[in-house]
Amino acid sequence: MNYHGLILAAGSGNRIAKKINTPKCLLEINNRTILEYQIDSFVNADVKKIYIVTGFQSYKIDKFLKKYKRKIEIIIIYNKFFKTTNNMFSAHLAAKYLKNKKFILCNGDVVVEKDTVKKLIEGKNQNEILIDKNFFNEESMKIEIDSFRKIINISKKIKKKKSKSYVSIDFYKLSEHASSKLFEKIQYHIKNIGKNDWTEIALKNILSKCKFYPNEIEGLKWCEIDTYKDLIFAKNKFKHIKKKIFKKYNNFIVDIDGTTFRKQVPIDGTSSFLKNIKKNNKKFFFLSNNSSLNFKSFEKLFKKVNFKINKSNIINSTDVLITYLKDNKIKKVYASGNKKFLGELKKNHIAVSKNNPTVVIVSYDDEINYKKMQTLSELLNKGIKFIATHDDNFYPSIKGPIPDAGSILSLLETTTGKKPSKIFGKPSVEIKKLLKIKGKTIVIGDKIEKDILFAKNCNYDSALVLTEDEIGTNGKIHEKIKPDYILSSIKDLE
Repeated sequence: MNYHGLILAAGSGNRIAKKINTPKCLLEINNRTILEYQIDSFVNADVKKIYIVTGFQSYKIDKFLKKYKRKIEIIIIYNKFFKTTNNMFSAHLAAKYLKNKKFILCNGDVVVEKDTVKKLIEGKNQNEILIDKNFFNEESMKIEIDSFRKIINISKKIKKKKSKSYVSIDFYKLSEHASSKLFEKIQYHIKNIGKNDWTEIALKNILSKCKFYPNEIEGLKWCEIDTYKDLIFAKNKFKHIKKKIFKKYNNFIVDIDGTTFRKQVPIDGTSSFLKNIKKNNKKFFFLSNNSSLNFKSFEKLFKKVNFKINKSNIINSTDVLITYLKDNKIKKVYASGNKKFLGELKKNHIAVSKNNPTVVIVSYDDEINYKKMQTLSELLNKGIKFIATHDDNFYPSIKGPIPDAGSILSLLETTTGKKPSKIFGKPSVEIKKLLKIKGKTIVIGDKIEKDILFAKNCNYDSALVLTEDEIGTNGKIHEKIKPDYILSSIKDLE
């Protein structure tokens, strides 16, 4: 076959280097580095020689590569300008070795299975780009094809089009002719335009002269790692975490806000995850602290992902509160809440009045006003019992955090000095009374102090979904509240 390999691994990976001080290619995915996965794939394809362009912490890569001396010939090319250049300049440094030669080009931040390079080399076309038809991401490099399946464009800016655009996994096969044209374009670009660009820009400029075709990766796993969340996603994917979780647990208790939906928008992966729940015949509950929504609201929400839920599948903090009020024969309250919340109280024959209520209730009130706050304060000043549906400080809206019940509670405490004697939402163990389940149970949510602590309180296992608030913590905000699993997002279980 006489193919060589070229791995571009000079960058520092700014978005992840702040958390993990190592070259991206040496990040470990289940006790093996990305570079190890890649080299093993080249060896498996019978490639005899690989060129690796290094830069950031090159000495670590040099040390790591010593173990491959007997397996494959590796030539290291050092890019001393890695801080001010991009991977096109790194590729330029390899021109004297690879121009006019057939080679496989890849970026050093993509973890792949061992048959990946072999699949590309065995492709029927001289010039190919490995693609994934079942994955689309705005951050990834995309290709566009014409009606003859010839690649006509490559760019991160390509939008999703039915049957026309696909994600590249950043593995490229080049013939001698394509190699020559690519390095000519790279040389011209560096000399006349700049050194801080992607190799794919030069590749795009030779598509009209060299015919490139897509090669579908199909059943092989791969992950490009740019961020900490990407790293977690890759670890879970290569560890088959989805398969393990669905095999181990009978019951799934799943958070809604921030885990499966953000405000009224489904989070990527939610639809497929729900299909897996049904496909595997799992018992499931969606558990939300959001007292501003009733069942009809949740039913409408899940219709957006074509998923039918029953009343028994949904538990929110309002349900737990009402159970408590009924158990304690409390029939008259004053409550801060929107029309949906107050409607749930009325439906359950609980009167809402400021005249001698048994208790004062605070919930997530997106219709709050000064008059309500004044009435709440006056009743608390009288010493009336004070309870709350939940105490989340913020609600994760599409445009960032907005005030939730906890914000109202803080204002009341500042004003009156009073705190609620009972809070019913997560992490309250009282929720368990509404769950009729047997067998192994897992709680999936995005808040350590709510979802994960709730699981711990109930002796359930838990999975933390990373958000901008928890990212990088790796479950270490509280040493005593560690989740059993860390997920990059619900997409890990789709």
